[in-house]
Amino acid sequence: MGAQVPLRRNRDYMLVWAGQGVSELGSQISTVAYPLLVLALTRSPAKAGVVGLAATLPLPLLALPAGVLADHFDRKRLMLVCDAVRAAALAALTIAVFSGGVAYGVVAGVAFADGALLAVSFVTERGVLRRLVPPEQLAAAVAQNETVFYAGSVVGPPVGGLLFAISRGLPFLADAVSYAFSATATLLTRSRFQPERTEPRSGLVAEFTGGIRWLWHHPLLRTCSLLAAASNPTYRALYLLLVVLAKRHGASSGLIGVMFAMIAVAGLLGGLLASSRHAARISVRTAVRLDTWTCALLMPLLLIARGTLFTALLIALIEIPAPILNSAVEGLRSTLAPEHLQGRVHAAAGTLSQSLGWAGPLVIGLALQHFSSTTSILLLCGWALVSALGAAMLPSMRARE
Repeated sequence: MGAQVPLRRNRDYMLVWAGQGVSELGSQISTVAYPLLVLALTRSPAKAGVVGLAATLPLPLLALPAGVLADHFDRKRLMLVCDAVRAAALAALTIAVFSGGVAYGVVAGVAFADGALLAVSFVTERGVLRRLVPPEQLAAAVAQNETVFYAGSVVGPPVGGLLFAISRGLPFLADAVSYAFSATATLLTRSRFQPERTEPRSGLVAEFTGGIRWLWHHPLLRTCSLLAAASNPTYRALYLLLVVLAKRHGASSGLIGVMFAMIAVAGLLGGLLASSRHAARISVRTAVRLDTWTCALLMPLLLIARGTLFTALLIALIEIPAPILNSAVEGLRSTLAPEHLQGRVHAAAGTLSQSLGWAGPLVIGLALQHFSSTTSILLLCGWALVSALGAAMLPSMRARE
């Protein structure tokens, strides 16, 4: 594949990119629908937090075995199986919701299954990227992936809120259709998604830990993953915080979707900035500091936010630097990691960075259940400050650019 071929003319990359984009659109539609459904069924923020836990916990738990799968089995088949099973699970949930007999445990179970299959597809797709584009286009491809992620986020939440207002099962039906589309796009690709393996197989422990060992010997990338682990709970908690506060202020499902769209527009802006020529001049260390300190400095303003739209605007501003950071870190990691370790290196990074993400919805859900909104926001402020101080003080982050 020639380096001069623009990404938009790279057929297989564009197919995978389109499949991911539509799949992400479906996921964003159901993201706003999950807490709305649980709140409608149980009226419990804590139970909504548990469903958030069920959706996010599988990634740190299963990323390492998913990396081994991605490096040893046909990646295209793995992606197809993940999309097919996720489509079936969401279709089953849709039927249960339409029937009027859906149980809270079923919602949590589908959320967990979706998250478990996300762990496999997440790792596999990142290992595939290097097979679809040349090394000099990796950063641009990651940035373009970030852009389509946030583009789906712009449309998904308001559509999810609108569909939920029409019928509770429609958002989940849309998500099931999106997975079917993603599977079809992957099926149409012609590229081989991994090279022939020439390295001898190691023992089970060595195969399982190969990505972690490689990542641990690269201090900057290791620190980025650890800082992401510290900050991810904050971001995940913010979304549940927004839903609960909005409902307490009497916001409709449609308005909640609009608020999520505001956040997604900010992320899309960040994705466009990440794709620009100026972003190439931003180092990984600078991107980390920009992301963590933006969150830490803006978070206290949530204490004085009186209207739900102002709360959404603040969260939107916090979201802008995230695509710039993700593009810088993932581009560097994809470039440096050996071909035969791509799946496991991305799995190791995902395991570390997502290891605490599950705690965000759970903790903020319990805090909102038992304490005031002010106390819950102060908890998030302290969490964000710890991440920002780490970005400023850790040795690998203080090295000369």
